[in-house]
Amino acid sequence: MEQPSSSPSSPAKYAYGIRLLDCVEELVLSTLSSSLDGTLGADLGLSSDYCARLLQDADPLNVSDAFRGVPAYPLYKRLALALERCVRHGSFLRTSEPIKEIPEVDLKEECDWNDLIISSELASLYSSVEFEIHVQEPFFSQLRAGVKTVEGRCALGNYNQITPGALLLVNKHFLLRVEHVKHYSSFLEMLEAETLESVLPGVKTIEEGVKIYRKFYSEEKENSNGVLAISVSRAASQPCISMSALLSGLSYEGINCLLGMAHTVGTIPDALPPPRSALLSSFILSRGPDVKGSSLTEGARALTKHVCRSSSGWWGNLTGNDTDKNQFSLSVIDRLLNGCSWMNTHATQSLEHVFEIRVEEGYGARWSRDGSKFIGFLEPYMEEGHGRRWRH
Repeated sequence: MEQPSSSPSSPAKYAYGIRLLDCVEELVLSTLSSSLDGTLGADLGLSSDYCARLLQDADPLNVSDAFRGVPAYPLYKRLALALERCVRHGSFLRTSEPIKEIPEVDLKEECDWNDLIISSELASLYSSVEFEIHVQEPFFSQLRAGVKTVEGRCALGNYNQITPGALLLVNKHFLLRVEHVKHYSSFLEMLEAETLESVLPGVKTIEEGVKIYRKFYSEEKENSNGVLAISVSRAASQPCISMSALLSGLSYEGINCLLGMAHTVGTIPDALPPPRSALLSSFILSRGPDVKGSSLTEGARALTKHVCRSSSGWWGNLTGNDTDKNQFSLSVIDRLLNGCSWMNTHATQSLEHVFEIRVEEGYGARWSRDGSKFIGFLEPYMEEGHGRRWRH
């Protein structure tokens, strides 16, 4: 059934198909969600925890650049955009930039990922769609399961152009093939002829079924236009199965590359960037809450160690009272979070797992793996950096 908030007019007809860009977020969301609830019918080869973290929501944050900076949650949205870009260009495209003097591991799988993108049928599936409709739960799940085989609509506009063989896109990510279309004078007549089991599974009486349609179509519209019973079957090729092939083929390393994560010696393959909210929360924690007269944040305190290290003055001037310093340090970390082109979660020499970000010039910041602890700022990598106290 159509959403109550939408107009009961006809779906748009797409003579040249539908853009993958307009559907890819819902497709990735559905694929990951179906994998978690066991209804996908394919094995992604990804852990449930990893899939759940890709879907994890967080406070919405304004992120202006689609592929630069620490991605906002939910992560599947950036992944979806990156996948669409790869399919559109016909090649695997990283979203991170290498940092000079930080060697990355050469991933042999990258050639396989490129072949995977080239052979994907996602774009062709969407380009062959002729009509798009929305179906509410529980009826959408019944269509997917093959229990519901007839979709009832008021015979308005482009609904009248739907013919046997047409391909329907339902809810952005499920394809149905039209078997035949029948015209009736009313929903009552349609339900009596097509049966409740085929049109509205689970509804007990025809009268109840008519009431359901009345939520979407007035009696006047029904009488003026008549009703269509669109018999459908599941299309052989499905976007979710094609997306499953992409995700399973890319696995942790490929997906993380599309999210902007680098791969160096010590990289944790299935580690995802922490939520921005967690990174900021640990950054603005008070440095000494029990120390009288101290109001510097963890971030401001760390910045005091770095402003004098860059001869070019990259960090800026940290002046004023504690409030001024806290505010200035927050602007610095915002610049890093929004402008970083390199991210990595890796093991350090102490075997501690850290999350690290850097901008093109090599400056950056480091947190614990989950973002709950801000560790400090980073200078560009240099030979004998420790011995020179990272002054440059």
